[in-house]
Amino acid sequence: MDRDLYPVFMRNLKKLSVTQQDRILVAVSGGPDSMVLLHLLWRFNARRIGVFHLNHGFREAASEDARFVGEYADKLGVPAQIESYDIMGFLATSGESKQQGARKIRYQLLRNFAEANGYHRIALGHHGDDQAETVLMRMLRGAGLHGLGGIPPERGPFIRPLLDFYKEDLLQYCTDFDIPFVLDESNFQPVYVRNKVRQELLPLLAAEYNPEIIPQLVQLAELAREDELELHQRAKEITLGHLKWRWGQVLFPRRVFAGLSVAMQRRVLRGLLQTYKGNLLQVGFVHIEDWRKMLAENSSFRLSLPGCLVAATSEYVIVGEFAVKPWGPTELHPPGQIRVGHFTIQAEIYAKDDLDLPGEDCEDFDLDTLALPLVVRPRRAGDRMRPFGGGGSKKVKDLLIDCHVPLDQRDFLPLVCDQQDVLWIPTVRRGSKGSITETTNRVLRLRLK
Repeated sequence: MDRDLYPVFMRNLKKLSVTQQDRILVAVSGGPDSMVLLHLLWRFNARRIGVFHLNHGFREAASEDARFVGEYADKLGVPAQIESYDIMGFLATSGESKQQGARKIRYQLLRNFAEANGYHRIALGHHGDDQAETVLMRMLRGAGLHGLGGIPPERGPFIRPLLDFYKEDLLQYCTDFDIPFVLDESNFQPVYVRNKVRQELLPLLAAEYNPEIIPQLVQLAELAREDELELHQRAKEITLGHLKWRWGQVLFPRRVFAGLSVAMQRRVLRGLLQTYKGNLLQVGFVHIEDWRKMLAENSSFRLSLPGCLVAATSEYVIVGEFAVKPWGPTELHPPGQIRVGHFTIQAEIYAKDDLDLPGEDCEDFDLDTLALPLVVRPRRAGDRMRPFGGGGSKKVKDLLIDCHVPLDQRDFLPLVCDQQDVLWIPTVRRGSKGSITETTNRVLRLRLK
């Protein structure tokens, strides 16, 4: 025996926090990679593993492969689940490619079976050559740091303990331990991009440019993955530390955004989309870069991205559409509070001497100068207000424009009025009526919650 992979394999399991108590479901196709994985895990703990094989039905030999896997698992004394699935039928309705559809179904069936049968981890047989091929394919597509990280050693319940080994290591292990395997002839057909990279491009690069191209691509993946993890964590802290939800939208302060590096701006924008949508499907570098450039060049705008609308005001980067149901005028009797749309307006009464400093989204008024009851309502055509500190009255419409309130929000912002005047437009301006003076005794504090 030239080399036993087991000691390194054990170290890999430790890195993945796999213990002797874990029940592990092994995805076994019958090829040398998955057969080595099964044998190594059998050596690790034969009593806590199970085999899962999916017959895709793509090849004439598929049923024979399924029988082969079942017999070998039986020889090892390992329970095996052999399943068949009409993937061609699924592809006909989903419109996905053959490889993408098969992968999606395989992973979902693995997850379902593991959850239903008490398996903690699902082991996959990807190895170093797979990693090198993945990194090279992503380089050809212009991937960023995340893409160059290649195949992750762990994602959810899925683990890949063989990423440190290369194909030749696995084939040698099969020889040393007399492990049988089957070959999928479709892996040698140069009709798929991965097969062309494996059979044509990588051998060319190794022969003409760098004989160590495969291990160096694997090293690149590890370095990129570690850097990506560090940057992702930093971007996540910035994003979650400053974003807020308001009226169905995600908001991020533009002053904070402007102080970030270009690289971090891109990551924060992706994080905002991820927070709002739950995914980044169909969102590419060009979309993020167009959005970032508009933020650098425009005070306010609206932009349609795949599956999402984004916008900006002078204060905020905004993701999503403003979502408030129409509502009508509602009386507010202090002390008390009311709910209108997504807004809660609270009215509190204080003696002037007992008053502390107002917080954010609060305004104080001389209660005895107001014509009660208060009314909270949407704006109306012709509404005017005398802004606090201003010389005269001004149209509410113009105040909203001056404060860069997006057009789709202007008819839904609450106006707090007494029986005569507009007193306050929360988040925009307050009026001069009811200003606190030396003669004030009772203070009405209005708060937007």
